[in-house]
Amino acid sequence: MSTSPFSLSHEWSLHWTRIPSNIKRSDFVNGESQKERKALEALAAVGVIGGAQLFRLFSLDKKRLKRMVAEKKIVRHEIHRKKQIVPIYSLGINGAVIAGLNDCNESNYWVEYKIEDVLKRLLFFQLFQHFPESKVLPTQEPFSGAIQFQGKTIYVYVVRGDVNDLLMYLKWKGKQFNERLIIITESIRHLQPLKINAEKLKVRVAVDVDLREDIGDLQKLFYFLDKSGEFVREVKVS
Repeated sequence: MSTSPFSLSHEWSLHWTRIPSNIKRSDFVNGESQKERKALEALAAVGVIGGAQLFRLFSLDKKRLKRMVAEKKIVRHEIHRKKQIVPIYSLGINGAVIAGLNDCNESNYWVEYKIEDVLKRLLFFQLFQHFPESKVLPTQEPFSGAIQFQGKTIYVYVVRGDVNDLLMYLKWKGKQFNERLIIITESIRHLQPLKINAEKLKVRVAVDVDLREDIGDLQKLFYFLDKSGEFVREVKVS
């Protein structure tokens, strides 16, 4: 299997833009664009998104993104993979107003994110593109976010490194966690420690490389745990 573009095995580096603590919100914030509003609400829920994802998911081109940066709706940063530069964006001080949040920007919240934290959030949006007409919802750790789809809430957990945080969460919550769950992983073998827990969960699994494909049938994207205790495709791909 080819290495995922989002693999931790690549040489990554983060380059954050820091916003001065004395920056002020604008008295007038133009929030009339529905495309921008949807993007800002999704960004408020998850924390970081890729520039290409803003275009693909919300039809915000480079010119519009530059204007949104100038209007302090979003903040541009970069994540580097060797010599490749990938623009990423966090929520700006005026974007927070439009999204209904307060004080998310003064603290430069994004500088707390490690490489794996950013990759998890980018992968969340890679999955989100397969759920048209859905909404992004905020969640607590260890989840990257949730998707509200056809009236149902689906939690999303992304594996980058070990899965100890999810194991601890499930141990703490016990039977109280009865939510639908999608796990994104670079390889099915990384889920070995979760197999015992997965038997009790309403869980589906997606693999990084499949998220890039335009699969048409959503079910073809996922694996489930069968009666033999192995993750198998929900629908065979021809």
